[in-house]
Amino acid sequence: MKKLLLIALVVLSFFALFRLYLQPGFPYTHDGENHLARFANYKIALKEGQFPPRFAPNLMNHYGYPVFNYNYPLANILSVPFSTLGISYELTFKLLVILSVFFGALGVWQLAKVLRASPTTRWLSVLFWLLQPFLVSAIYFRGNIGEVFALSLLPWLLWLPFSSAAQRLFGIVILTAFLLSHNISAVIGSGIYLSLSAVCLYRSKQKLLTSLSLYGWAVLLSLWFWLPAVAEISFVVVGSTGLVSDFTNHFVTLSQLLWSPLRFGFSYLGGVDSLSFSVGLPTILVILGSLILYFKKEQRTKSFPQILLCIFAVLSVFGQLAISRPFWEALPSASFIQFPWRLSLFTGTLLLPSLIYASQRSRLVTKALVLLLIFQVIIVLRLEPVDYFHKNNIDYDVFSQSTSTQNENRTKEFTYAQIGDWRPEPKLLDPTAGSFSVQAWSGSARKYSLQLDRQTTIIEPTMYFPGWITRVEESGYSRAVEYQIEDAQGRIAFLLPAGEYQITSRVTQDTASRLMGNTVSILGFGVLLFTLRKRHG
Repeated sequence: MKKLLLIALVVLSFFALFRLYLQPGFPYTHDGENHLARFANYKIALKEGQFPPRFAPNLMNHYGYPVFNYNYPLANILSVPFSTLGISYELTFKLLVILSVFFGALGVWQLAKVLRASPTTRWLSVLFWLLQPFLVSAIYFRGNIGEVFALSLLPWLLWLPFSSAAQRLFGIVILTAFLLSHNISAVIGSGIYLSLSAVCLYRSKQKLLTSLSLYGWAVLLSLWFWLPAVAEISFVVVGSTGLVSDFTNHFVTLSQLLWSPLRFGFSYLGGVDSLSFSVGLPTILVILGSLILYFKKEQRTKSFPQILLCIFAVLSVFGQLAISRPFWEALPSASFIQFPWRLSLFTGTLLLPSLIYASQRSRLVTKALVLLLIFQVIIVLRLEPVDYFHKNNIDYDVFSQSTSTQNENRTKEFTYAQIGDWRPEPKLLDPTAGSFSVQAWSGSARKYSLQLDRQTTIIEPTMYFPGWITRVEESGYSRAVEYQIEDAQGRIAFLLPAGEYQITSRVTQDTASRLMGNTVSILGFGVLLFTLRKRHG
């Protein structure tokens, strides 16, 4: 009877999580619309010859924006097949979120299975994972698909070191996808995976090396993204934005972790916020119940991996409180987390082994947990998005904003002067110096001719970013120009003397970090295919 009740609650939870997608419109969230515009620009960038995309061609009112060079690409990559089939970006987003959560729930089931949980406990684990407040808030209010992907891949990330039946290729795919799902989650999750592998597999050198090699392959396959993202971060303003410099002003209070109701809102500077940061009473119960059982003298069958993950879960809660500030300040680059409460992404999944341990040893914990989860289902069933909206694909294709909160991927030299006056043509700093004729123009490449009577600066209405190359052809001789972006408010600009020219400008992969990252990932992919073919040949 208990098993049937849990199955019914799991089905009801899926309905509660996704009933907002049954409406014809798209729910208004913090980041949802921004991701739809990224889907559009990723498709456009590919059509315009960028591979992989680095520069969003139509953002910032067609001046372009290098968001793809720095922000997690997995969701954008997975949206491309849907876009190619003509499916709307809004429906694509809904389908990707639903599929990812189903995949995450399957990962929870497999993790519980490898930990030898009973079928009833497996259903309880899935229910607990589905109803964690961070996931509910991410779907209903925040709309960050990268975090949803990371959260859905995390159970599989934990499953890999525990499972002796994990296929090598499957493990590499999971780890690679996780590294591309969400930047901050990838960094923290990597530490968790490596620590768990060491604790689970230290007795078998071969198994430990295999687990580490899976991660090594994933790093190689994702280096095309990560190497430029890290090496080229000095070109943009992300390190000086308020989200980074003020991250210690976004700690939450203990009461917010325990009691704040699920609702739409925002994280403000200081201790007064309108967004919920609660980890949920079921989470608190699992932490307290498992800790008590771990330290009871008669409970001798303790599992060090389970205890390690429980410690990590406790640290993920502790790290959100102001008392943890000295630890954050001691960590290099920790401010890039922007919001310490993001650690809640890990809490529920890290507690799954402890939940299994506690529920199979204490009926009281199990009954109390089921009761709390029933209340949680009721709460989620009563939630409503703050609003709905609908736009056509063309509206996202020409989305004029940046898709990031504080335009943190803007290049340091770029200014907003006359940003509303964009036209698909070059501008002569001295309009009387000559004339031009445009043959082709897109956000990733353009071709035009110039006839100059005297020397002048040519300005293209595009945010300059490393990788852009402009070539000038004169009398059959072609050469690359030297840019003068400081004199053009961060736009592509170059000086030419009098003469007749054919100009071509294109965004390329031609930076040291991109060429190296792309090359290593391509070679790694080739070697991996050869190794797998040889093994199964």
